[in-house]
Amino acid sequence: MYRAKLKRDLMRWTAMGLVNERDAQAMLADHDAQASSFSVGSVLLVLSAVLLSASILLVIAANWQAIPRLMKVSVVIALIWGFHCGGAMLIAFGRTVLGQGLLVLGAASFGGGMALVGQLYHLSGDELDLFYIWLAAAVLSCVFFRSGIMLGFVAALCVSTLWVAFDRYNFDWTTQTVLLPPALSCIIVLLSFWAGNVRVRHVAGFLMLGWLIWLYAQTTDVRIAIAFVAGGFGLFAVLSLTRLYDSHVARLVATYALALSAIGLALINIEYSRGLPLAVVSVASLAISVAALVMKGRDDGMVRAIAYMIFAGETLYLSFQTIDSLLDTSSFFLISGLLLALLAFGVSRLEKLLSKKRGLKKEGVDAS
Repeated sequence: MYRAKLKRDLMRWTAMGLVNERDAQAMLADHDAQASSFSVGSVLLVLSAVLLSASILLVIAANWQAIPRLMKVSVVIALIWGFHCGGAMLIAFGRTVLGQGLLVLGAASFGGGMALVGQLYHLSGDELDLFYIWLAAAVLSCVFFRSGIMLGFVAALCVSTLWVAFDRYNFDWTTQTVLLPPALSCIIVLLSFWAGNVRVRHVAGFLMLGWLIWLYAQTTDVRIAIAFVAGGFGLFAVLSLTRLYDSHVARLVATYALALSAIGLALINIEYSRGLPLAVVSVASLAISVAALVMKGRDDGMVRAIAYMIFAGETLYLSFQTIDSLLDTSSFFLISGLLLALLAFGVSRLEKLLSKKRGLKKEGVDAS
């Protein structure tokens, strides 16, 4: 998708005389030479690795009683070391994707092997402790081999570990349920710098959003929802209006901060569904969506999507809450359409004004 857009832009710039044909081809060739962090083949390879490891472990488990005890432990150890050594050799010979797939097989075999050996020797222990050990081993493998695909497996293990932890404590307020989500999110983000897999940072963002929603559910205090709106949009505004937004992590934090603001608005709407409070929430939703579009809507597709979601969600919510007070449905949408047309006119004028200011500022910099 990005390559197609880049090619169209280069063709347009070439036609405008901004770059010559030779430079455009060189830029496109440089893009093609860069290793992509996403590949359908690599994703399919990871899925096949998980399925293969599951099938191997199921075959072992199905014949578990017939296999001698020493043979059982030997097979588990051989699978773990065999997959890791094979992955290391393939990576050393330049078969990176295939080698990382074997690393995933080794990590999956490690977790399954622990469970099988625990059953064999009747080891007592908590399921959560097993996931902690499994996650620690996967993190070490990711760090040692600097594997982006392995980091994806680590992220999946983080999600599974959180689910087991929250289920273990019945979603109650405990030290582990409070501290574990932000800790695992930090691990994912830190590993993304080392392994070079930036897309997996979205897993950390979703984990933090889910954790904050869980915090709200513990008290259902509307002041927490208001803090979500104010803090989320405030953080988004601070990051988007500074040079920090050039960093991928800052853009990610700003995007999920805006999403947190949208979640806060939805929670407030649940509490206030009538009268003046509903009107205040509606105006705030409109203001936040427009402000987000003005600040970063032109440059960031995720910001646009969240802003549109806020506006559309609030409009639909109002339609269900106020439909009885209006003449009929068509009257409501007529008024909404007229207001939206006026809003679109104002936003377009504001965007043109901002574009002119940017152009004048750039000309001043070039002249100096």
